[in-house]
Amino acid sequence: MTILGKMDQLVYATRIDRVLFRQIQPRTLRWTPLFVLATLIAGYVLMARTLDVAGRPPLTRNFFLGLLLFYGAYMVSAFLRIFGPRFVPTARHPLDEREMAVKMRAYALSGILLTGVAMLGCFYVAAAGVLGLWAPHKPNDWIAMGFGLQAAAMLVPTLIASWLEPRPTRDQDD
Repeated sequence: MTILGKMDQLVYATRIDRVLFRQIQPRTLRWTPLFVLATLIAGYVLMARTLDVAGRPPLTRNFFLGLLLFYGAYMVSAFLRIFGPRFVPTARHPLDEREMAVKMRAYALSGILLTGVAMLGCFYVAAAGVLGLWAPHKPNDWIAMGFGLQAAAMLVPTLIASWLEPRPTRDQDD
């Protein structure tokens, strides 16, 4: 057997083919995106707080814990978008009218929320120096904040669409 054949068998053995060919049943993930968003924020705070303390080297255990939490939550947010409510049609399963309406409403609400949070963040950064509060000033802080906004842009529509979806009905056989 060739190496390509073995790699193909590995894909089917690990069930990654279901992700690649979008054969996953969409789920309503009601609380999971909120937990991942909280983990993302906690990781950012640990990373930024560790780098901002004067007199300590930036590579401490808290920094690595924050790094692990932050970028782990970033990766999970990408997977939650795939495993959550359907936003992307496939050739075999196009989106129906209800799914399109949920998708449009989720993206509209998340756009409003993320724009509002970004505006509040701009006002905070402008006023932080005057009030003596923490503000991101190192390149690592800004880069992580960009990744955090990107992860929030993946998580918030999934969170909203999950709450807009009706609860699954229980069968009488259950």
